[in-house]
Amino acid sequence: MSRIKDLLAEHLNVDVSQETLEKIEQFSELKNFSANDIVYREHENSKHFYLVVSGQVDVQYLMKNGRRKTMDTCLKGDQLLWSALVEPHESNSIGICRAETELLSIDGEKLLEICQKDTAFGFHLMSRVASVIRRRLQATRKLLTFYNT
Repeated sequence: MSRIKDLLAEHLNVDVSQETLEKIEQFSELKNFSANDIVYREHENSKHFYLVVSGQVDVQYLMKNGRRKTMDTCLKGDQLLWSALVEPHESNSIGICRAETELLSIDGEKLLEICQKDTAFGFHLMSRVASVIRRRLQATRKLLTFYNT
């Protein structure tokens, strides 16, 4: 098995067939970032879904005062830029590497096509995406509670 296929199997953390893994491997690539590199910016078109292979990526929101507030930190195995899989496919945060980071970049449009064909895989993947969204909403609620007390 190739390194990318091994990483997909490990980090997707869902029941996925070898055939589906091989298809996803075809439109996936490893990307390396340095500390303080910006992976994506707010309001950009989200074309790639990421899995964190190593390192750390802070998910930040731009506040009205111009400062950025970290709402989540993605570590090994976490998903990043879920908006690549959810319309309107536009990022609503900023992704900044806290340390040297390796990400597995997966073409979001092609991954969605796989989800439509392999619906069991698609269900499991989107359930994980929903968990990430829930975690971010909880973090936002805590922040709002903090600023409103």
